[in-house]
Amino acid sequence: MGKTIWMLPAALLALALVACGGRPGQDASGAAGAMDAGDDGGGILGAARQALSSVDVDTLRLEPAQIIDDAGFQQPMVATRLLVPAGWQTSGGIRWNDGAECYSGQMRAAWGAVAPDNASVIEVLPAFAWQVQGTEIPTDPCPVAPYRSAREFLEAVARQARPGARVLDYSDWPELAQATEQRLQQQGDPPQPGQQRQIDAGRLLIGYQADGMDMREVLAAPVVLSSLGNKVSGSVGRVTTYRAPNGRLDLDLLDRVVESIEDDPQWFSMAKQRMMANVQRYFTAQRRDIDAWHARRMAEINARGEADRAAIRSQTIRDVAAIRSQTHANTMATNDRIHARSIDGIYERNAYVGTDGGTVHSSIHGGARVFQDNDNPRNAWSTDDPYVQPSNATELERIR
Repeated sequence: MGKTIWMLPAALLALALVACGGRPGQDASGAAGAMDAGDDGGGILGAARQALSSVDVDTLRLEPAQIIDDAGFQQPMVATRLLVPAGWQTSGGIRWNDGAECYSGQMRAAWGAVAPDNASVIEVLPAFAWQVQGTEIPTDPCPVAPYRSAREFLEAVARQARPGARVLDYSDWPELAQATEQRLQQQGDPPQPGQQRQIDAGRLLIGYQADGMDMREVLAAPVVLSSLGNKVSGSVGRVTTYRAPNGRLDLDLLDRVVESIEDDPQWFSMAKQRMMANVQRYFTAQRRDIDAWHARRMAEINARGEADRAAIRSQTIRDVAAIRSQTHANTMATNDRIHARSIDGIYERNAYVGTDGGTVHSSIHGGARVFQDNDNPRNAWSTDDPYVQPSNATELERIR
């Protein structure tokens, strides 16, 4: 199987799938919606079912078909070539959304081929990329999902696209996984240094009711899991599905269609460059936003730091001023005491603390003990008598 589902390089973050496409009961031609009218168990719907049973659906003869990108570049381009059953009507194509944050949402394939019975349909659903739950990082814009295998992923697609569908069978598709790895190598996308890559492919068979018919549908996709450090990313380039009424599903048809899928090299190169440019713009803008946030935070921190430093400087100035003031006061007090001693020396006297807190001077030639009259503080005298103790006088304490 030399041709497989297209994958963008894992270097872009690892391409992935979209778990949606046509809603239940709708195919690419819209025929199923018309069949809903007048559902009375007979009448129009009964006639439609009878007509359906008489339509021969040929799934053996295949013919070339194209998926067109009619608005992505200067002129419409063939994006993908594949084979579909002869006589099936095709519709849809490639649509671009450059503003999508996750790269898998930028280029979306929505294409289908409808059989003459208006019930058998082959669809190509868009790509989808995700971060594996538990390994995600906040700067990656791709969604978080738990899928770690092709089966988990395809069952999630079935639950979303076909609510209430029953899983009837699942089979691994190792040939598709191997072909996908070969395609990635050919496109110049080997695993990056330190990166580990695992590809798991498979088919999921489901059953459900649609428009009163018992339907069978098989979904197929290769899931690429890329791990770098603790980060694990998943991606699917496209999901291919094939549905038909029960009893008409040709289980080999989807394999032959998937094996025939081949992207146009010129379109693929241009699409890859466009997506890489979009991714670069996104991360450049993200980096710019982060830098602006960092600059604001640093400005806030610096402003707060400058205010703190200014407060410290002001407090230091006040502390230094207080120290200088106290030093000056101490110096002046010392000078005053020295001056007072000098004066006392000149007058040959000593100083004592009076009873009123003032200073009392007494000649050094008098006695060593000085008393002050309690009733008349102006009256003070000295004596050398060690035993005298006047009843109405207080002995003073020498200052210096």
